[in-house]
Amino acid sequence: MVKSEAGSPYIYGIDALRFVCALMVTMFHLGFASWASPLYLRPYKMPLIENIAQPGWVGVELFFVISGLVIVNSAAAATAMSFLKGRILRLYPAVWICASLTLIVIATQDVSRRIIKNYLRSITLYPGGPWIDGQYWTLACEICFYALVFIMCATGQKARMPALALGLSLASTAFIALLNAFPDSAILAIFTETAWRAIPFYYGCQFAIGIYIWLLSQGRMNRISSMGLICALVAGAAQIYMAGDNTSDRTLAAAGHAFSPLPAVAIWVAGLIFIVASVTYSKQISRLPTAFLQSVKTLGSMTYPLYLLHFAIGVQLLDWLTDLGMTPLLALGLAVAIVCALSLAVCKWGEPPIRSVLRLVFDRLGQRVAGFQTKESRI
Repeated sequence: MVKSEAGSPYIYGIDALRFVCALMVTMFHLGFASWASPLYLRPYKMPLIENIAQPGWVGVELFFVISGLVIVNSAAAATAMSFLKGRILRLYPAVWICASLTLIVIATQDVSRRIIKNYLRSITLYPGGPWIDGQYWTLACEICFYALVFIMCATGQKARMPALALGLSLASTAFIALLNAFPDSAILAIFTETAWRAIPFYYGCQFAIGIYIWLLSQGRMNRISSMGLICALVAGAAQIYMAGDNTSDRTLAAAGHAFSPLPAVAIWVAGLIFIVASVTYSKQISRLPTAFLQSVKTLGSMTYPLYLLHFAIGVQLLDWLTDLGMTPLLALGLAVAIVCALSLAVCKWGEPPIRSVLRLVFDRLGQRVAGFQTKESRI
């Protein structure tokens, strides 16, 4: 049986949901936002799939829930430095490859000092942005959450993960309540529409829900945690409903009609149920045929590069393919297939050698530090 970083059965269901979420976001960007968002307004339209593609943005919120679960689970069996090393090995190889591929595609249309600066910010994971591609903003949110978990590991406070979940729940609930009460507040908008949104106010409830699901799986829920979970669920549903309304307003003119935020809320709830079921029945799922489980794990590995590659490259592919006379829906299918193939290549053949070199560098640094400490202790 494959084990996760914390020693529990590997949660294959999470890998499957990751890939589904990445496809949802891909369909939202390529099948809807590419022509309906005022930022892009491409000449082609895809009204036949707009009701399916439009709520796909909620995949991002589900990514944050998954991170809350997976990252705390990883930290449970890690030292502060091994946790930091694990995050670096996970994030940087794919970013270096995917940002470079995106730069190459963008360079066919435009190369400027601004583009190069955005590329450098991306490959260093500078949290302030702007980046080579718009969706990199979620990495800033992830890194901010990782930093909180790292601090708890470094200060010996891993046992206080319930306190972290409660803090995120309360802060996010208060912020979302204020945002609902004062929707036109310029100060509050700073934390939802700029680089400051990386601070887990607006999305903190989503990370908290993931932590609470992990606490449930560990049998560590108490009355306070249960109240915190309810608070996070209410705040999370409100945040998605508000985001759905905002998305609808921005795309109303191009699409010609409004979209209800309720489908996004329903997808989010279904995703949460799937996560809980995946954790609850992880042992049973891990007994499924090995070939099937390995395929699911591969799909999970493809998720990160797919998320990084799909937008700029996918929209450019749509432009090229429709210019060649291909129908929008056929072009969409081919563009999605191409970015999925690129993602598979990145995770199977691109990331492993880079990760191996980084791991070797870390090992040698660790040996030098250990040798230096030994020498100091003898003096």
